[in-house]
Amino acid sequence: MFASLLLAMAAQAAPTDPFAALRDAYARRDAGLAAEIYTNEAEVEYRYEGVPKEVYVGRSAIQSSFNSLFASVDAADRLDLNFRFISKTPNAAEGYYRLRVGRKNASYGKFTVRISADGKFERDLSTSATREDFEETPGPVALAADAEDLDREYYAALTGRYRLPDGCALVVTRSVVRLFVRNSCTQEWRGLSRVSGREWTAGNFAVDPAVTSHYRFAEIADGYSPSLTFTDKGGKVQQALRQDSYTTQNVRFVSEDGTLIAGTVYLPLGKKGRRPATVMVHGSGPQDRDGFASVIAVMADAMAAEGRIVLAYDKRGSGLSGGNGDQASFETLASDARSAMRMLALRPDVEPSKIGLAGSSQAGWVIAKAIEAGAAPADVLLLGAAGSALSVRQQNLYNTDIQMRCSNIGPADRRVALDQQSAFFDFLADPKQAARLDKITNDASARKPIADWLFPKSSSVDRSDGSWFNVLAIDFDPLPVWKSYRGKTLFLFGEYDDATPTPVAIKRLRGSKIVTRTLASAQHLGLVAQSTCAAGLSEVSRFAPSFFRSLSDYARY
Repeated sequence: MFASLLLAMAAQAAPTDPFAALRDAYARRDAGLAAEIYTNEAEVEYRYEGVPKEVYVGRSAIQSSFNSLFASVDAADRLDLNFRFISKTPNAAEGYYRLRVGRKNASYGKFTVRISADGKFERDLSTSATREDFEETPGPVALAADAEDLDREYYAALTGRYRLPDGCALVVTRSVVRLFVRNSCTQEWRGLSRVSGREWTAGNFAVDPAVTSHYRFAEIADGYSPSLTFTDKGGKVQQALRQDSYTTQNVRFVSEDGTLIAGTVYLPLGKKGRRPATVMVHGSGPQDRDGFASVIAVMADAMAAEGRIVLAYDKRGSGLSGGNGDQASFETLASDARSAMRMLALRPDVEPSKIGLAGSSQAGWVIAKAIEAGAAPADVLLLGAAGSALSVRQQNLYNTDIQMRCSNIGPADRRVALDQQSAFFDFLADPKQAARLDKITNDASARKPIADWLFPKSSSVDRSDGSWFNVLAIDFDPLPVWKSYRGKTLFLFGEYDDATPTPVAIKRLRGSKIVTRTLASAQHLGLVAQSTCAAGLSEVSRFAPSFFRSLSDYARY
């Protein structure tokens, strides 16, 4: 009893992390809560370049300063404060802060604080700092590191092509959370782990916490890093010099419903006159213009290197694009792709009659919907796209079956789970099927191995929410679209694709003018895998060589 009481008292007495509390106060725009993080006699000093020094002494004055700050920011803009430490002890800390205001703006500063025994700030000095100061400080952000996105403007300066002494290129792309590097000769591909903004490590697989190689980028100058130093797992050090074959240009366009979409145009160097162009279309889920694991950027880089102009944009609701991605149907996403095509057609460097569409996974359905609604792409490239020949229902049943097989769930249990999933889809199409769904679900729930694989009962389904099965047309059949399409095509499928049944898709496309190609031993994104059940990013390390040969062939007109 006494031990429990002492533990409870100790927990109550433990000081709150003042940095976490300040972040929370900013998110709430609560000046009183922010002031409580300071002692009664605390002193706050702001000493920024180009503006008069400000000093606030005492909690009341500090609260007034926060009130003024929060009132000066648009109420619609979310405030996100975070820190990177240079040094930190129980009674002092020094480092850099970043205050993100909404989705587009950020300010930076350097802080030096003295902390009291009860965990409050006694003195807080803030001075000027830059984005580079914050990003190049080693270590993760102090708070919510798992949710940290890479700063687009800073890391865009590191992406691009770097030429090794042997003539191969290290192609650096960016996803939302990490950089990736591909060797253009070996097709080895690694997701990097951040040490600091310009120093990264890699392991033996695409996503691997082990450290077997190092990448250090030169200091950014004139908007780009001019070189990177690569140390391989054998200790060999090589310098790769930047040698881009294209430039990039940030753009915005308005979709058919008025939503503002942001993106990047890849512009091949040394090319004059009007060029063929491609609009990149996303796979499923929230994605920015670089795509899941930067696969859109990987494909865009390869095509731009062959002389094709490429537009990649943030999916609505992601990155800098407006709109609600959770409620975006295939038709809505298709309208964004059509609007992107129209924007390209207005550019003086694009040949309007040679604008194509490309993408992976879910992009197959979106592009089919765009064509069905009147888009006339000159060509279409798809990678691992079930939307080339199957409905969402068919694809999801296949994917679930594969995942259960890989989890060693037996045939009888798999059949029950798939029957329940089919009944769920039937209910979505016809609510009168609710009783049948609920009976099948009740019976299936008794089987423990598949309890986590079941869809909800009818009473648990809210048809107005943003669940994918409510938003997407699960029975849309894209096959008639592709059988009537007469443009240039290349549909790439992986031998070990766990999301698309490659043999089924290719068989259904027979008799059409669609050109299909199977990437040997490749998984859903074109990476070489050992099997369908060993195809995750932590199990693969290089792209199928035929993938990039195919991209090069497609990109050339």
